[in-house]
Amino acid sequence: MSHLLLLVLIGLLITVVVVGLFSLLFLRFAPTFGGKPDAQTQSRIQASANFDGKTFTNLTKTYASTVDLSLFTEGDSQKQGNFLWQFIFPPKDKNPVKPIVTQPLQLIAANAHHDATTTLKNGEFVWLGHSTVLFRTADTTILTDPVFHRATPLSIGVKPFAMTHTPSANDMPFVDAVLISHDHYDHLDYKAIKQLRHKVGHFYVPLGVKAHLMRWGVPAAKISEFDWYESAIIGKDKDHINNSTGVEENKADITDGVKVTFTPTRHFSGRRIQGHRETLWGSWVVQSPDLSVYFSGDGGYSPEFANIGKRFGGFNIAFIEDGAYNERWRDVHMLPEESAQAGIDVGAKVVLPIHWGKFDLSTHHWREPVRRIKAAFDGYNAGKAEHEQIAVATPRIGEVFSLQDLPTSPWWEE
Repeated sequence: MSHLLLLVLIGLLITVVVVGLFSLLFLRFAPTFGGKPDAQTQSRIQASANFDGKTFTNLTKTYASTVDLSLFTEGDSQKQGNFLWQFIFPPKDKNPVKPIVTQPLQLIAANAHHDATTTLKNGEFVWLGHSTVLFRTADTTILTDPVFHRATPLSIGVKPFAMTHTPSANDMPFVDAVLISHDHYDHLDYKAIKQLRHKVGHFYVPLGVKAHLMRWGVPAAKISEFDWYESAIIGKDKDHINNSTGVEENKADITDGVKVTFTPTRHFSGRRIQGHRETLWGSWVVQSPDLSVYFSGDGGYSPEFANIGKRFGGFNIAFIEDGAYNERWRDVHMLPEESAQAGIDVGAKVVLPIHWGKFDLSTHHWREPVRRIKAAFDGYNAGKAEHEQIAVATPRIGEVFSLQDLPTSPWWEE
């Protein structure tokens, strides 16, 4: 073996070792992966009826809650295609070919100082793409699953679609409450939490997720953890309330504040290759004297939607997951027709499709989710009296709207 070849081989070996060591250190110590629950949270997790001693469990038997290589390799790549083939070689125009036209955000009052007073009025909503929605009720500003960066722990891949006006954490006013549905990267954004932590009053998170936020600099006093069907009044020093099944009891303590309740979904969690389902996942119910909102988070279709609808007496508006689906994992992500049925089941008067329009997380065309859910509701509404119909709100990203002035333009067809 020549001296030069030996040097090359040694160089390659050193490179492999360095890259491997860096990868191991990154996976073990990078803050984006979050933290481990403390003893107090661990005690609550162990006591949860939804924890089997090792992991949290769904109410309905669920598959595809961990990585299954067959999901990526099965299928005839020349016909319907396997997932890996479709992702590496996507069909033409699968993603937007030019920046999506969005509305510039003007959510902070011109005279705002350190508290970043919002211009948003009670009863107004603004969709910021994917599952991020900002809204205001009873003088309380609420933000769901704030994600403004890549949906990945790495600095490559899964970046947001190009937009004419891309929402950012800097655009956010002071937020009284942030609601987190679960800890997947397209719902819990490390960089966004770091940017928002100083202008958020309180974070409401599933069991086990508090440790992530604390590692990212959020004080423990500003975080409350919830099991399914636990509630709290925003801004009040109250212990969590375990609700009964009665509609009247759910509304009894909502006089001048805003009540949030963490409710079940059919999904899973985890920010590492291993360790799935060690933190809880779910949806949120928000109730004020003037408004009732359901935020679905992520999940497959299940009978629990109907239970939630009965328990809370229906909703003025429901933010329903509609995107990143595939037949291979429909247990944990609904198809659009199932999303429509979920909106029907929870008793929503208006449905805002979310979880689409920002990231490429599956094999479907970027426009397909909203097309299919609208078609499903058109079929449902046909022949029904006007008061029985369900409206579909389709705002542009960044567009402020109210229930009295719903946006319905098919802007994605432009």
